[in-house]
Amino acid sequence: MLAGLFDFDDLRTLSRLGPRATLATVERWAKRIGLKYAYDARGGIWTTADALNEAVGMVVTPAAADEPLYRIEDIV
Repeated sequence: MLAGLFDFDDLRTLSRLGPRATLATVERWAKRIGLKYAYDARGGIWTTADALNEAVGMVVTPAAADEPLYRIEDIV
C-alpha cells in the first residue's frame, strides 16, 4: 500500500481470494462489496482507503456541532 492507495496485489490479499486469484476474480469481489476502483496502466485495478472503508461500511463522519453529546432527559 502506498499512502492510502491499494493496488491489485493489495486487493488480492485483502479479498482473501488467494495468491493465484485473477484480475476477473478480484473485480467480481470488488463489485460484490460495492468497491469503487479504477484501472491502472498495467491492467490491474486500484482503489483508495476511503473507498474501501465506504464499501465495508466503515465511513466515519463527525458529529454535528449543534448535536448534544447526551440528552438532559436521559440524565434526570
